Amino acid sequence: MLRSYYFILACFLVAVLISCGGGESGREEASAHFHKGIVFEEENKFDSAAVCYLSAIGSLNPGKASNFEALGSYYNRIALLLFKSDINEEAEKMFREAIAFNTRLSDKGQLSESYRGLWKCLYVDNAEGHDTTILKTVELIPYIRDKEELYKTKNALAYYYLISGNYELAMKYSAEIDSLFPDSVSYYKNCLVKGSIFYAEGHLDSAIVYTKKAARSSYIYTQVSAYENLYVMTGDSAYYDLCYTLNDSISGMMKPGRVNSAFYGKLINNMNREYSRKIHDRTLFSIVGTAIIVVMIGAFLFFFFKRRVAPNTSAGSIEKPVREQAVEMKEKGESLQRKIVAQIKEITTVKNKRFKKSAVFKQTIEYIDGGAVFLPGSLRNALFESLKTEYALLYQLLTTYFSFSDEEFYFYCLSSLGLNTKESAACRSVSLSAIRVLRKRVNDKMRKYITAEELFDDIKL
Repeated sequence: MLRSYYFILACFLVAVLISCGGGESGREEASAHFHKGIVFEEENKFDSAAVCYLSAIGSLNPGKASNFEALGSYYNRIALLLFKSDINEEAEKMFREAIAFNTRLSDKGQLSESYRGLWKCLYVDNAEGHDTTILKTVELIPYIRDKEELYKTKNALAYYYLISGNYELAMKYSAEIDSLFPDSVSYYKNCLVKGSIFYAEGHLDSAIVYTKKAARSSYIYTQVSAYENLYVMTGDSAYYDLCYTLNDSISGMMKPGRVNSAFYGKLINNMNREYSRKIHDRTLFSIVGTAIIVVMIGAFLFFFFKRRVAPNTSAGSIEKPVREQAVEMKEKGESLQRKIVAQIKEITTVKNKRFKKSAVFKQTIEYIDGGAVFLPGSLRNALFESLKTEYALLYQLLTTYFSFSDEEFYFYCLSSLGLNTKESAACRSVSLSAIRVLRKRVNDKMRKYITAEELFDDIKL
């Protein structure tokens, strides 16, 4: 019996060590994902970078203070990537998540970065609060230790006061950072702002000098803004052509649809992981304690009944626990099915209202109502690209749980939008019989997973 106690104590110590060691391995995993994301971003593979950044976030426990700095940094990075990809609404959410962690740090450099990023989102969307958001960085200046971030903060304030018409304060902040020796990207951004300030004050020669400096930047966004400003200042069409070419390059890099799909897909996985981690952290020690008690009671009962119970055990004595396990597993399966169906219904309900107001859907209905047998190829492609972007979360659910192909996903979206067999055939440029076969295939796939009749009726076509 004494050996059993030693064995239980050893198990407890191992569990504690594994729990403590998990935090360090999580940080190493998060760092690896993050640096991999940076490489992808530098290669303009924004969708892959988004997944890596979310993986880094998902690898860390948000309840541990030691992870606050890393989480704040990771959220800032993915928020900026989403902003570059014109996914402003999600970028704003990520910056706000970053603020929640960065406010707890003594060094306010990351918090300043979050406020600057949030201000960009609000400013582009012309949303309320962008003025007060950027002005919060003024209070943080004495607590920013990183010179690079201090440079960027003052440059952002210079730009803010420039567009606000306060050229004196704009030049004040722009001049204050001349001695901070930033990296080349930040330096050329300051040249761009300073050139704009000089132009606003009527000093054209100085404005052109600084703006031409900004055009030397290796950062494409600074370059395109510099060429655009030089075209305005000089009227030289060569600058306009350069600006136009760079804008095409930026459009090719962004691919918001792909980033959106990757972002939402990974977000679902991370939500599941975060939920599992919270359950694990809350119950780890209680499970260990309970296990010790159960083992001790089990050992006592084992020796107690071994002496008193006959060796022959009837089949009926174990039949009841087996039946109870089967019932429990069935209930868990139905619970997951109910959750999936609820998510599908929620997504389609919300997204359908929005998508029916889109230009591409209205144009599709006009063609069909006009008697068109098939949609033109350009409109058909535009419709399906829009569906893939708008219903990215639904795409993730249907492909994950039901192994839907792209064709089956598109048809499911069309049906959920209220299009009948003939209309769906026109959108797909196929025959009516092909649509009927496709509908049966879709329903069969869902039926294999959704076994509860009332749930299947809610989502079948």
